Amino acid sequence: MQALLVLDNAPAHPPNLEDDILEEFKFIKVLYLPPNTTPILQPMVQQVISNFKKLYTKHLFRCCFEVTENTNLTLREYWKDHFNILVCLRMTDQAWLSVTTRTWTSTWKKL
Repeated sequence: MQALLVLDNAPAHPPNLEDDILEEFKFIKVLYLPPNTTPILQPMVQQVISNFKKLYTKHLFRCCFEVTENTNLTLREYWKDHFNILVCLRMTDQAWLSVTTRTWTSTWKKL
């Protein structure tokens, strides 16, 4: 497994982060973007994020529908007692995996 963590030069991002990564996480490579690249990349990011948000909302509504249709829980009970960070992360994963190749291709063409 390999991962790439791309960071802009925001002051909150620690410099030389790759030096502080624990040995078990050495599969993560850190790439710092050059200064002033945000205006160039922003249109790309906006399209992907917009698509991701729509997909996440779709998964969230589907979950709410399934809860109200297939259980005796009210939506309020579900939110209070069953919706947690793990459920949220699973939906986030589903939404992210649902971003299509077409969206990514279209996004990269703008660059």
